[in-house]
Amino acid sequence: MSGRQNDVALDAGRSGLEGLGRERRAAGRCDTESRDGGRRSDACRLTDAASFLDAVQARVAESLAFAADAGGVVTAGLPSSALVEASSLETLVRDLLAAGGKLVRPRLVRLGYLAARECTNPDDDPATTDAVVRVAAAFELLHLFGLLQDDVMDASDTRRGAPTAHHQVRAAAAQPDGPDAARLGDSVAVLAGDLAFALANRLVRALPEHVADAWDAAVVELVTGQRLDLVFAAEARLDEVSTRRVAHAKSGAYTVQRPLEIGALLTGGSAPPAWLSRFGAALGEAFALADDIIGLWGEPAVTGKPAGEDLRERKPTTVLGLADSALDGELTRRLAPGREPLDEAETHAWLQRLDVAGVRAQAVARIAERHADALDALAALPQGAVRDELTRFADELAVRDA
Repeated sequence: MSGRQNDVALDAGRSGLEGLGRERRAAGRCDTESRDGGRRSDACRLTDAASFLDAVQARVAESLAFAADAGGVVTAGLPSSALVEASSLETLVRDLLAAGGKLVRPRLVRLGYLAARECTNPDDDPATTDAVVRVAAAFELLHLFGLLQDDVMDASDTRRGAPTAHHQVRAAAAQPDGPDAARLGDSVAVLAGDLAFALANRLVRALPEHVADAWDAAVVELVTGQRLDLVFAAEARLDEVSTRRVAHAKSGAYTVQRPLEIGALLTGGSAPPAWLSRFGAALGEAFALADDIIGLWGEPAVTGKPAGEDLRERKPTTVLGLADSALDGELTRRLAPGREPLDEAETHAWLQRLDVAGVRAQAVARIAERHADALDALAALPQGAVRDELTRFADELAVRDA
């Protein structure tokens, strides 16, 4: 293609990006008012969970469409290939999103806002509604960022019952005279995570300063927790203090507590209600413990991951912290750096030992305790639909098999 032809293609791409961007942004907004200025009966109301989640998914779709349009400007006029198509970053993010997920974090952003609103009674103006939707969509994109990069760090083969993003790219690149398929797959998956993170930050760009600061702190907390997860796994550090700190930072806080708190800040308050933070911290710990039980004893057909994977990977989970205490450090000694990794038979034998030692029962009991603590914190919230929904959510996160 000549330089003039390429310039024309790039100009066309930019023009299309501007037009499509406007359309995507319009499609992603909560439709809170009719054309005549009146309130619509089918509007995206924060009290209507289903329409709220529809609006969140539209926002995520708009973000991915924006990425596709922006990327299309860069690739305009270039010949495509199977590997170019397989390494499309927005497609990898979209495929992971489509593979499943419960939208836990977006739902908690909404509930955090509604819970705080019960105490302050602000008006749900369209701008506030849109801000809640944008933050909820940002948390979902942040979650996808974490999953994509976590799968590379853990060398995971599957996620949500399907091949992980880096394995998808490896499969497309696996040819005798082709590039280093493993390195390429890992690199592209990391970039897909970077894209999801960039799109999440794009959504929160215009938030009030104190809300943006809370978002930034939550992101730093998440990535610091992930760093400690990697380092402690390398050291086989499985003491209870260390494992609980990792679980809080990279699971309980960013999944439960921070979405609730940041949602609450969108009511205009300078800080979330103390009782809401207590609820989020207790439920977050219960969630992390349930996650760790699933990571050891979960059914592969349900979880999409092999049983005992956390044990084989020496993951510093809270349940393995309990196991290390129950077995007087024997587990840490077996998983110490330099020792042979566990094979499938030994993994199965260790899982049985943990059960016999009462580790799973102890974890289940702690989940029940923290679940009860979360419900006790709800006493500060008036009886009503929001309190009922938070109660159901607590039950859902604490008692589950996937």
